[in-house]
Amino acid sequence: MANFDAQVIELVGVTYSTDQDALNQFITEGANEVINAMPRSIMERVAKETNFTDSTSSEGHKILHVLKNDSTIDQPCRRVPAFKRGRIQDSSDMEFATSSDPAYYVQGAMITLFPTGDGKLVSMPTYSSHSPIDASDSGTIANFPNEYEYLVVLYAAIKSLQQVLNSIVLADASISYSNASVGDGIAAAVDSITVAPTDAAGTGSTASTASAYTKPTVGGTGDELTDITALDSENTIDDFDGNAIEVDQWFATAAHLIEDQEDSELAQLQISKISSYINAFQAEVQSAQSAMQATIEDARQSTQASIATAGDATRASVANAQNDVQASIQKMQLSTQASIQKMQLSTNVNITNAAKTMEAIIQDYAALVTEKTNEYNWALGQQGKLQVDYDKGIQIMRGA
Repeated sequence: MANFDAQVIELVGVTYSTDQDALNQFITEGANEVINAMPRSIMERVAKETNFTDSTSSEGHKILHVLKNDSTIDQPCRRVPAFKRGRIQDSSDMEFATSSDPAYYVQGAMITLFPTGDGKLVSMPTYSSHSPIDASDSGTIANFPNEYEYLVVLYAAIKSLQQVLNSIVLADASISYSNASVGDGIAAAVDSITVAPTDAAGTGSTASTASAYTKPTVGGTGDELTDITALDSENTIDDFDGNAIEVDQWFATAAHLIEDQEDSELAQLQISKISSYINAFQAEVQSAQSAMQATIEDARQSTQASIATAGDATRASVANAQNDVQASIQKMQLSTQASIQKMQLSTNVNITNAAKTMEAIIQDYAALVTEKTNEYNWALGQQGKLQVDYDKGIQIMRGA
């Protein structure tokens, strides 16, 4: 008899054979599946007997019977729930276990006898993923009916084909293309236009004539006629440089001549002198006012002329700026048209090449789709056939 992995490959094909670890797992699962569906009469025919004393592990066993030897025969033990273990050990309890009516319970994956002593475990071996059946090194299963081992192979083959169906995927076929771009792009940027009023020289200066008024002054230590001060403590008239009388004392001098000296003639002369200086001061003021008005008029006329000149220069600057902008726009339009034409030619070439490449990719992809579809359909059909055979075999086994 060939090993299990060889038997599975015969059913699924070497191309679709799964990895060894998965195959071992499928054979192990299949054995347990068939055991669970197996009638008790068949299990008892191939069951395994394990001798033990007092207790033994229940792992790896599908318990059929537990026996206890009473020194004469092997007495069948009744199974009680673990929570009643105290009752089977209580001699006053009606469920008390005796050598002729022994009992056992399962707790913590352990089978425990009472009364204690030598026992036998009759069971079907079960298998786990921690200790799977080695499909590459065995073609039979211990304590398993030979006529139903083929069901284990069918189960593993069905699982292998399921794995194959899950693994059949269409290879990714990507169609890439480059987005056509217009050269370095169309960048139309109009520089900001700054128009500032300028004078005729284009310097941007404006006419400014600040009219300054300088008030007339009268000589003497006192700066103004209104800076009136009294005579000194001796009521004497101070000299300015030893020759002139200080202006700020003129009124005090007149008062002194009138009130203190009672000299009307000298007082009249002093008053006349004061009047003469006042008249001269007023004439100086009028002259200064006339000069200031003339300066203001000159400034006004100069300002108007500068404004007119600046307006002409500004209009000329605006016209020049407009001409420059129009020329830049025309140049940009010509450059853009050239770039667009170049892009269109390049894009047409790229589209043609991409179409040829895409057509080849589509053909390859279509062939791949056909191939994978055929593989998938075959695996799916084979799995369906094996499933029918497996279900039929299970029904036959259960009927037996």
